[in-house]
Amino acid sequence: MSKKSLFNFYLDDNDKEQAILKLSRLTGDRPKGQLASLLRILLKQFIATPDDKVNPLLIEAIDAEYEYSAKLNKRSRL
Repeated sequence: MSKKSLFNFYLDDNDKEQAILKLSRLTGDRPKGQLASLLRILLKQFIATPDDKVNPLLIEAIDAEYEYSAKLNKRSRL
């Protein structure tokens, strides 16, 4: 495993709670770290998927979420 560094981002409270509840149902209740583990694994799966095999609907959803978030937060380009 490579070196990890802290990476912060905003997550909808309802999505976070639903993900934690589902993880608890599927893997048992763990005190902490389950959600971070899920996100790291999903990111690794995304990276490992060849570009031509990535579901176009996923890319559309990512674009839509980015646009919504950018308009909501009025991000700067710094």
